[in-house]
Amino acid sequence: MRKVDRRVNRTRRQLREALFNLILEKGYDAVTVEEITARADVGRTTFYLHYHDKEDLLMESIGELVDDLIEQMARFPMEEWKLERGSAGSAPSPAIVLPFQHVASNARLYQIVLRGDGTYSVSRRLREIIVQASAEMARVLLERDELGALNSQVPMDVFMNYIAGAWLGLITWWLENEMPYPAEQIAGMFQRMVVQGAPEALGIPSQG
Repeated sequence: MRKVDRRVNRTRRQLREALFNLILEKGYDAVTVEEITARADVGRTTFYLHYHDKEDLLMESIGELVDDLIEQMARFPMEEWKLERGSAGSAPSPAIVLPFQHVASNARLYQIVLRGDGTYSVSRRLREIIVQASAEMARVLLERDELGALNSQVPMDVFMNYIAGAWLGLITWWLENEMPYPAEQIAGMFQRMVVQGAPEALGIPSQG
């Protein structure tokens, strides 16, 4: 049974790698199942034992990516989400660094998603995850300041989607430029931009 499991995992990995490489070479729409199986050195019959079509293969890969990121972020205790407004040299929150590290570790798949290859549901699902993470970040930021009713200038859902869009835009640029900054450094830049911009948008009084 273990040998069978290893063989199945190896086959799925070969098919996934073949699909990723072909998408980056020629775009999702131009890729065929025949090309995927030829590149993976796997028979078409074997492909259809595992997947209905190329979209099924891509969606499984995206699902695993998203689930892995959610699982890792869920392990962080609440204090790891706290964002400091300190000096530019202060270390970024581990909860902010992790998504950038995850992108760096899965760069090819993120490139595929962020450049629009595959289905709309793929990129929509990724955006939903970022919005959820942004909501958690904003909630902890507000709780830390121990503020009750805020004189917010924008609705919270607008703010969360703003953060999600900023993050997606930044990592898209980061990947397209071959990640010119390490994950922790780009995460620190993002955190400073968010923390310095968020208080005014949310109506948080200036400190001091």
